[in-house]
Amino acid sequence: MSKLRAACITLCVVLCLAVFGGLISPSMVAAQEEETSSQSEARLVVNAKYPVRSGPSSTVFDFSVELQYKGADEPATFELAVEGPADWLVRIQQSSMESKEISAIRLDPSKSYPDSIAVMAVAPYWLYPEPGEYHITLRASSGSIEESFELTARITASYAFTVETADERFNIKATAGKESQLKIIVKNTGTAALDKITFSAMEPRGIAGEEWSVTYEPEQIENLSPGHEQEVDVTIKPPPKTIAGDYMLTLQYLSDPTTANPLPVLDIRVTVGTSTAWGWIGALIVVAVIVGLYFTFRRFGRR
Repeated sequence: MSKLRAACITLCVVLCLAVFGGLISPSMVAAQEEETSSQSEARLVVNAKYPVRSGPSSTVFDFSVELQYKGADEPATFELAVEGPADWLVRIQQSSMESKEISAIRLDPSKSYPDSIAVMAVAPYWLYPEPGEYHITLRASSGSIEESFELTARITASYAFTVETADERFNIKATAGKESQLKIIVKNTGTAALDKITFSAMEPRGIAGEEWSVTYEPEQIENLSPGHEQEVDVTIKPPPKTIAGDYMLTLQYLSDPTTANPLPVLDIRVTVGTSTAWGWIGALIVVAVIVGLYFTFRRFGRR
């Protein structure tokens, strides 16, 4: 009886082991197969710590990109290519400090740390690109393995303008009490439109409370687009009693929005001469004096 009971217990244990073995073994086998397949699956990991760069259009956007080859037994050579927006200059270098361009890189899967490359992008600033985000795509491929990574260059708005004389001279001649003309050129050198540019002047100090007159035509510039320029006429009138000599006149400008750079100014040297009419009057006086002396000496000389 005891033998029969022992046999039943043994049979139950065997059946239980068989049942649990049937449940556990497939899951263990599946886990082992998944682990084996994940270890044998070769892949490329591409990453960038700073995938977005910001700056004005003149900025050289540089991106440091990390590449790590995993899950393979042997090193592989990956072809590299980069594509940017139209008219942009994009290239791949060993680093931002190394200017040599590269088109491929050999990666070793046994390395525990990634290799790095540099993607350089230059916007066509001479075309005044609009502020906004521009995307650069990096691609790396070796056989059936291919990965792409997107980088972003964010162009920020910059406001700037220059002012210069039309003839590139910074001195003019003027006559006291009369108007003289000067042409200046205002150019938007930023990447965004300027809604308004206004003018003012710091005039020399006049005599006996008289003030210089400086006027602009047009009085202000509305909506000057990037890369565009406009001619402005400046009329300068010294007071009638201005003493002949050289005077410094400073032309000043303001913009909306305000530019980040120092606002441009023009220092103009104004050489003031006496009126032509007074010159003729002086000449006639001299002639009259000479004639008077001539007749005086002739009259009294005869005596």
